[in-house]
Order: sequence, then structure tokens, then C-alpha cells
Amino acid sequence: MKNITIDLLRHGDVANGMKLLGKTDEPLTELGWQQMRSVSDNKHPSWHKIISSPLQRCYAFSEEKSNQLSQPLVVDERFQEMDFGKWDGRLLSELYNSDESEKLIQFMQRPSLNTPPQGERYDDFKDRVLAAWEELLHSLQKEQVEHCLLVTHGGVIRVILSYILGLPSTNLFRFEVPYACLSRVKHYEGHSSILSFHGGVL
Repeated sequence: MKNITIDLLRHGDVANGMKLLGKTDEPLTELGWQQMRSVSDNKHPSWHKIISSPLQRCYAFSEEKSNQLSQPLVVDERFQEMDFGKWDGRLLSELYNSDESEKLIQFMQRPSLNTPPQGERYDDFKDRVLAAWEELLHSLQKEQVEHCLLVTHGGVIRVILSYILGLPSTNLFRFEVPYACLSRVKHYEGHSSILSFHGGVL
């Protein structure tokens, strides 16, 4: 196989405001569904396989698209968002206006050195995501799948793209991954993966 194309799609808008959502399992809003569907409606993407986080803000759309395209859907819990511990599910505005604000800022500046209270260590999160990513590349090559969709979370996408681009963790939050953001990665067998576009359209 000459190359594999993997489209990374972040979930759309979720309920109840701008929250720090990790393991908290909230559904897409009506707007979120519109955002997700607008990525591929009337564009007939050639996805031959769909990979999804198990959380419903990713899985619900993945299941719908899998049924529409009659293509297999694989759920991999390693592509879940980071567990933010005591911060998980809380409004960002609330956190920034609390006594946790300085810890949150430190985490965003140096995630490897600052762990959310009772949360997942960034390096552990990174290791599980990249292990899943490497296994995904291997399985796609083995199955000769040329184009797949990975529906996941902002933190997961940042880890994967930072890895591909060689960015340090201190630069993790220097690029935006908005709701329903689509990024395309191309992997050439025997060579490094490349970022084809970020925040683009089909």
C-alpha cells in the first residue's frame, strides 16, 4: 500500500456550556449534530472504516455515519479524552474564577509537570493515545484500508498532531481544535506521517 489517509474529527458542541470535559459523558446538542453532519453531508467521503471514542459525543455520530456508509465501526477506549479528575465536567469560567485557576493555567502551560487534582497524568494520557495511534496505523496497513475516520476529542487530536509535527508538550495549546474540527493525516509506509491540513473541509 502506498499511503493511508486518516481524517481526525473532533466531536461537536456539547450540552450545558463550555466545560472541561474528559471522562464526563455528555451528549451532543442540536448544534453539535449540525456541526458534525455538515462535515460530510452531500460530500460522499470515501471512508472505509470508522474509529471512535466510546463517549457518546463521539460514538453517536460515528454509529450514524457507519450505518449510512455501511462501513465497519471500531470503538477504542484509548481514544477517550484525558481524565481531568476533580476538574472534569466543570465550567471553564467557574474554574478560572476559583482558587484552582492558577493550577489550571500551569497545567495548560506545562502539562507534563502539572496533573489535574485526582486526574490522569498527561504523560500517561499521551502514552495511551500514541499506543492506540501506532496500532491503528499498523491495522490499517494490514487490512489495506486506504481512508478512515477517527472521531475523538480535542486533547487526543492535539497529542497526535503534536507527535506528528514534533512539538513539545509546552506548545500543546498553541493551536485551536474547535468543535467538529477536521484534520487530515497521511501516512506513507516506511516514512513518517504528515499533516495534510488542519481545520479544513472535505
